Amino acid sequence: MRLKKDTDSLSQYFEGRESFTTNDVYDFFSQTQPDIKKTTVNWRIYDLVRQGFLKRIGRGMYASGQGNCFLPLLTKKQKNISSRIKKQFPLITFCCWHTSALKEFFQHMAVYDFLLIEAERETIDAVFHFIKETNKNTFKEPSRDMMENFVFDGKDAVIVKSLISEAPLQDADSAIVPTIEKILVDLVADSEVFFFLQGHEILNIFESALGKYTVNTDRLLRYAKRRNKKEELQKILMQISGKNK
Repeated sequence: MRLKKDTDSLSQYFEGRESFTTNDVYDFFSQTQPDIKKTTVNWRIYDLVRQGFLKRIGRGMYASGQGNCFLPLLTKKQKNISSRIKKQFPLITFCCWHTSALKEFFQHMAVYDFLLIEAERETIDAVFHFIKETNKNTFKEPSRDMMENFVFDGKDAVIVKSLISEAPLQDADSAIVPTIEKILVDLVADSEVFFFLQGHEILNIFESALGKYTVNTDRLLRYAKRRNKKEELQKILMQISGKNK
């Protein structure tokens, strides 16, 4: 009963706001319960998130509604390769995703299709040679020239790259794939691979992704910092925020 009352009141209180903080929620409850403890508010927020009435969009940041997590669909080839790597190298950390997952963020632009495999730096040589045994169009840490002259011209191309430590990953149908935050940062940081998606196209992707899915900005900026792209990502977020005002 209390939860229903809280959600109705919160919806009215924060109507029209894109986001709010834990302190904002505390201020809301303290209006009618001046002696309420912050620990009590934290538990209420936990309940509201668990029930889908609030969604976390960053550390101490929330928005109304249920979170919508981006989970890229796995291609048949992606499942097969992921399974083979897992069997051959059971102890390594790796992820894979196909660029076809980006197509939902475009309206008219074609996206080059290739599979990206990222593994711990000390294992990429072994993973590269293992994949190349059965897929000749496999490339390790390709330059822009290699992308243009070989990767794009080949069929069923696979790129093997180093996985940045503490990169945000998630499980998807028995495979490990990147989160939306990792993909967005990598599109900016890996300019040699994604050179065809720079400038205005990057803004379009970010705007579409932020509009469709719950993006944890703290996680995004933390990973961007590890890739020395935090300032650039902050500028992109500010540009999008300015366009939507």
